[in-house]
Amino acid sequence: MEFKVIDSKDNKRYKLFKSLYLKKNRDKYKLFLLEGKKLLLEAIGEELDVENIICTEKFIENFDFNEKYLDKVIILSEKLFKNLTELTNSEGVITVVNYIEDKNISSKNIICLENVSDPGNFGTIVRTANAFGIKDILTINCVDKYNSKVLRATMGAMFRTNIVDCEIEKIKELQKDGYRLISTTLSENSKILEDFKFDGKNIVVMGNEANGVSAEMLRISNAHLKIDMDNSMESLNVSIAAAIIMYKIYKN
Repeated sequence: MEFKVIDSKDNKRYKLFKSLYLKKNRDKYKLFLLEGKKLLLEAIGEELDVENIICTEKFIENFDFNEKYLDKVIILSEKLFKNLTELTNSEGVITVVNYIEDKNISSKNIICLENVSDPGNFGTIVRTANAFGIKDILTINCVDKYNSKVLRATMGAMFRTNIVDCEIEKIKELQKDGYRLISTTLSENSKILEDFKFDGKNIVVMGNEANGVSAEMLRISNAHLKIDMDNSMESLNVSIAAAIIMYKIYKN
């Protein structure tokens, strides 16, 4: 089969692909980019709505495409692909995927991320949540879940996790539906994680890397929680703290 080849930077499709590194354009077209063979296979395996598969001729030579995706393949010249990729050592493939629809919240235990701006931390939390059976993550004013660094950090876990961007009003609605709101904070009145019981339905809030959980979230919380640790350390990285708490929930 002959594939469509793009070799001009003025090509409209190429310009569209290039524009998707900006959130405003991702939101406009409802498309995002996945770079690398692993994420391509994850997208296919999870049956995501793949729009295009952009690759080099070298990648085509070493990858056996399912017939279902052949008409989605677009070949870029090596020069154009180097201008498109963010990676120094790219594998030569970028998948263009339609936005994933949010699902209804259904989990007994939910993680809520508030003002988490670091893509690596965000992605690591999503990946860890997937490992410990957390199906729903709420985000309030966080880094975009379709940010390329976030997607690489999740290593495909995002496709198996319902990540819903919301406002604090959504949290209040879930409280009315019987969820207990638990905010992590290093206050004297916080309960120690080791002694805490995750009974019933719970939302655990992890805050900004520098400032923690917001004052409003702390005010409406049903409980405050902290991880017991040596006093010589002021705080933990948010992804590490989240991992410890999610493991506790998993074992509970």
